[in-house]
Parts: sequence; C-alpha cells; structure tokens
Amino acid sequence: MREIIRKYRHFLLPLSMVLVFDLSLLAMNYVISAQLEVSSVNINIAGRQRMLSQKMTKSVMLIHYQHAQGLSSEHSFDELREAVFLFDQTLNAFYQGGKATSAAGEAIRVDKQVTSNISQTLSKAQEIWQPLFTELNLLLSDETYLPSVVSRLSQDNLLLLDLMNTLTNQLEDDARRSTYLLRGLQTIIVLMILLSFAMAIHRLIRRDQYYTNLMEKSSDIVLGINAGSGLITFISASVKVLLGRDEKYYLDQPLEQLFDPASVEYIEKLIALINADKSLPEYRCEVGLKGINGDIIIAEMLMQVAPSEDGCSMELSADIRDISERKLREQKLSDMAHKDALTGLPNRSMLTQMAEQAIHHARMQAQSLAVMFIDLDEFKAVNDAYGHAVGDRLLIEVAKRIDGLVRASDHVARISGDEFVVLLTGTTLKSDIQRIGHKIIQALSEPVVIDGHQCLIGASVGIARFPDDGNDFESLLKAADNVMYAVKHNGKNAVAFAC
Repeated sequence: MREIIRKYRHFLLPLSMVLVFDLSLLAMNYVISAQLEVSSVNINIAGRQRMLSQKMTKSVMLIHYQHAQGLSSEHSFDELREAVFLFDQTLNAFYQGGKATSAAGEAIRVDKQVTSNISQTLSKAQEIWQPLFTELNLLLSDETYLPSVVSRLSQDNLLLLDLMNTLTNQLEDDARRSTYLLRGLQTIIVLMILLSFAMAIHRLIRRDQYYTNLMEKSSDIVLGINAGSGLITFISASVKVLLGRDEKYYLDQPLEQLFDPASVEYIEKLIALINADKSLPEYRCEVGLKGINGDIIIAEMLMQVAPSEDGCSMELSADIRDISERKLREQKLSDMAHKDALTGLPNRSMLTQMAEQAIHHARMQAQSLAVMFIDLDEFKAVNDAYGHAVGDRLLIEVAKRIDGLVRASDHVARISGDEFVVLLTGTTLKSDIQRIGHKIIQALSEPVVIDGHQCLIGASVGIARFPDDGNDFESLLKAADNVMYAVKHNGKNAVAFAC
C-alpha cells in the first residue's frame, strides 16, 4: 500500500483536492438552499406586516363606523386583536429574535436581524409601534380609547407601512447579496475542481486506465465533441444510468442524438466560436438531454476547449450533471415565496410584482386595467359551523371557480384569508368589467358540497380602474378595498366601482 501511495502521490494530491472541493460544493449547495428557505420565510412574513398594518387601520376605522351607526363591532375587535398580536410578535422576532407565526399559521423561529440598515429600520419601527401598541391594547380592553387610537393611527400608520415596505426590500436585498456571495464561492470551488482535474491529467502515469475507472464510478456524463465535424467523439458509460442508452448509441453521432433542439442550437454557436479561435462566453450552462422515453432531463454542463486526441482539431470537452432535483427544490422555494400555500394562486407579493408590470405596460400603451377586490360573504359562518378543514377546501374551490372565469392574460391572487384579487388587463369597458364581476358572484353563490355539508356563500366585489382610481397598485387596491366594504355594508353580494 505504501508503495502504491508513493508511486501515485502526484495523482492522489489533486484527486484529494477534487474530493474536498466536491464536498465543499455539496455543502455550499446545502447552505444556499437553507439560506433561500429562511430568506423566503422572512420576506414572506415581512410582507405580511404591511398587510397587518393596513388591517389594523381598517379594523379601527370599521369599529369607529360601527359605533357611530350603533352596530356590533365584536368581529372587528377580534380581527384587530389578531392583527395586533401577529404584528407585534413578528416585529419583536425580527428585532430581538424569537418565535413568530408563519403565513400558514405554524410556529417558526426567526433569528435576530443584525444587518445595520435592517436594524435601524426595525428600531424606527419599534419607536413608532410601542406607543401605538400600548394604545391599541387599551382600546381592546376599553372602547373609550377609540378616539385617541383613531388619531394616533392617522399619524403613524403611513410611517409604519413605509417602514414595513422598507424592511421587506432590505430583507430581499440582504438575501440577494448573500446568495451572490455564496454563488461566487461556489464558482470558485468549481473552477478549483477543474484545476484539480487538469493537475490529475498531467500527473497521471496510466491516463487511460484512470479515466476508465473514474467514469465507471461517476454519475456525471463526460462528453467530447469534435469542433470540426460537430460529432460526439467520446461519451462516458454513465450515460446509460441517466438516459437509458449505452455510449454506442451516441458515438460518432450529431448533437441531435443527445441534446434537445434549444441546446443543440446553443452548442453549435459555441463550436462556431471555437472554430473562429475565440474564447467561450461562459464555461457553464444548462442543457436538455433526451431520455429514452422522450422526456427532457435538465442538466448542468461544465465545458472546456482542448486539442483533440489526434491534434488536428479542437474539441469541446464537457462534464454533464443531472440537476433535475435541484431545479425542483429551487422551484419549490420560489413557489413558497410567491404562491399561496393553500390554493396555489399567486400571493400578495407576487400579485404586486405582476400588477406593477401590468400598470407600467398600460401606462406606456395608454391602456387601462382594473383591480377587482373580492371578499367572501358568509365564509366565517361556514368555517365556524363545519371547521377549518371544510373552510380550506371551500377556499380551494373558490379559487378554481374564479380562475376559471377570467382570461389567461388576467391574474387571480389570494391575499389573505377569504380575500381574493383579480387583475384584469386590457379591459376598457366598464360594462365588460361589471359583467365579469357578476359572473364571479353567480359562480360563488352556487352551493358547494364538502363532506356532505352544503356550503352557501356569496361575494362582495369592489372594483378600481387604472388610471381613473389610482396611478399605482397600492392606491388601486385600497380604492377597490374601500368600495368592497361599502358593498358589504349595503347588503353584500354585489359589484360596485370606486367611481
């Protein structure tokens, strides 16, 4: 054994480096995945803070209105109490570290935010929130504090909302910076792996035997493409594990035998650069591989250019790794950050992004669009009578019905418990918008039977139009929200426009 180590010491050193770097790469992938998951949760609950600040203001104003009209405000107090608790819990968790409640209602652990700008934002928010929190708690125990709370909210709500917007943006920026740093380190590790392979190639005495043994054990596909002919000159036996066909099927065949059309087109461009004695624009790319059943497998390809074995032409050498599972994890993280976990619809964060893009397009094209705010009538009664499981299934059915009534170019989102928003693009006629609203009410008014329970609900719909009712999404959403509540107070189950 000692003699073998001495004999192959120049090869074992770079091989050991490859192993260390590969483990480091795996660890880096794990760190990135874990960081993205934590960041997506933090961004999500930070975004919820904006909604909670608006909900507190809405609840207080509704209580004020109900008192003036001699109406019961018990439900409004319950909503206010919940919003105050969640807002205070989440803000303290960000500021000091501790427990918070996720959008799905689960207890989660939030680390203290130590980044300088985020800490400053949280400190400012605490300065505004603590006096307001005290008065809100007084109001929850004694309704005589209502006038002073209304007065303070009128002063502090916009400041608090702006700070929560800033907090969300700062968390997104912080997550992006950290991810970029880790990606940079990951790239360095990959380059070090390539360097180590190069060292191994130069130092290996029995080159052919080493490559044969290494490729038989590797799950990656090693590929060689002749730049002159464009044919596959070498492919490792591991291709059968991933794609189901042995290497003979691909040898001396064109790129179409292995890659999907888009990948073939891209690789042909790289080969053209090689033949023109130009450097590659990148040495890592994603490609689609043809599986034996006709499916496309997403893989990562690491490339380098070297003289061919006969020295007469250049060759594009590549290491191909299946990244299908990684892509699925990344997609899942993206969905967690941008989609409602229950219905699969876009959440408020994603809706805001889509709406801002749609408004920008409408402004550039001198077009209009509409924001439709839908609040379910009698949903709480169904939830209380039959339980949350039935309520959740009812919300899923509501989402399907609304989504089935709009065009593919429109967007449906769930922004809170029983509140949905429809973004109608390219719609100019008020009558067309109203007709869609009535169709939605009609569809939601049809009974839904769940586990033998007949669920009867309705919907109150408020509509705001761009640019008549606002120049940005938040103002349009607020206008639609306000008119929706007017519908609720005037009999429910109807459609109304902001103007």
